[in-house]
Amino acid sequence: MMQGFGNSTFSEMTADDQRVMQEQGFVTQYEDQTGKIYVSQRTQTFICEILLPYMPIEDFKNLLLQKGLLIKQFGCRKFIFDKRAIRGFHQPSMEWYYAVWKPKMQEKFGLQIHRKLFTNEEWFRKCVEVGRAEIRRKYPNSIVHQMDIKMCETMREAINT
Repeated sequence: MMQGFGNSTFSEMTADDQRVMQEQGFVTQYEDQTGKIYVSQRTQTFICEILLPYMPIEDFKNLLLQKGLLIKQFGCRKFIFDKRAIRGFHQPSMEWYYAVWKPKMQEKFGLQIHRKLFTNEEWFRKCVEVGRAEIRRKYPNSIVHQMDIKMCETMREAINT
């Protein structure tokens, strides 16, 4: 695990993560202080890695809007969202991501496959579970409930499933 303390960014990438990404031809296509976006043109897979323990909603939206521009350029079959560095849960960000961004990416580009990597902290995973239930309740007819969305434990699992 690499950590940068000067600018409060964190990468939870392991040596195995980096190895499998290299094997699959991932290249960094976007990077700022909040995150990185990697693309494998060969597999039409994107990885968005969050580098902050807490990400303000406007920064979160901007990073995903950058991803939308890259999808338009490269095409995308699968999206892997690496949120292992995040330590602060924010329901409005999650709701925007599920209720607005995911349906828009499905409609415009056919993006159906989503994989998630989260911290192993049980309280955070419980917040995500409760947040998803709230989204199901508020948006019962959303296309997002028909997508192939899975939580994975490793980057290798996320890439290979």
